[in-house]
Amino acid sequence: MKKRILVCDDEESIRLLLRETLGDDYDISEAVDGREAVKLITRESFDLLIIDIKMPGTHGLEAIERIRERNKNIPIIICSAYRLMEDDMVVKTSDVAAFITKPIDISALKSKVFELIGV
Repeated sequence: MKKRILVCDDEESIRLLLRETLGDDYDISEAVDGREAVKLITRESFDLLIIDIKMPGTHGLEAIERIRERNKNIPIIICSAYRLMEDDMVVKTSDVAAFITKPIDISALKSKVFELIGV
């Protein structure tokens, strides 16, 4: 059975890119905002979360805090165009496994995903 990844990004093109990039090796589910990601992680089991920061509605960092209250162990990769957010205190204290900036370096992302959860 394939490992499961939840991709949370408000940009459909990013979700499509990640689904196309990782979909051969992993089972990809999608959330369009942080609130949906929290709901899905509460109801289902995932091996990894890839989440954007700046989204309408529930902000990515807020979603990460809520997810960490429920699930301390899921590896989280932040995927954001906001490079400065990497130094944000919430990012540093939320046990985030990686911070990948957009535009996404696909080989670096695949390598990090494999390092965190294998295939």
